[in-house]
Amino acid sequence: MKRTVGRRRIGALVVGVLASLLVASSAMAHECVNASKANQDAGVQVVIGMDGSVVWISEGVMARVEHGVIDFETGEGFRGLIGFDMDGDGVTDVATYLVGPDDEIPLVAQLRGPACRGITNIGIYLEQCLGG
Repeated sequence: MKRTVGRRRIGALVVGVLASLLVASSAMAHECVNASKANQDAGVQVVIGMDGSVVWISEGVMARVEHGVIDFETGEGFRGLIGFDMDGDGVTDVATYLVGPDDEIPLVAQLRGPACRGITNIGIYLEQCLGG
């Protein structure tokens, strides 16, 4: 039961992140994606479905939740990769980083390179590379 409640709480946390990613324009989005990464699923710690449900959570994230390292109310303490299953097949289609100062790779670094290769802004990637 405790694990289910934890999954619901982390789901609520990442639903907010997902919603902001999908709604924000590319100029407002601060998260990024490695567009050149062949396996977007590699290294993700949480996978979220398009309906906001948690598809998968790593044991490490669950342990940090249970030990109070990750605060579900504020999202404080979570650092790493969040994957998004955009087509409902249970596999990460795009992953974004929550790392570095202010939980992001600096915006200038995200905007410096091409939209569909390397580290790029996720808003630009979704718009220009995935047609979203």
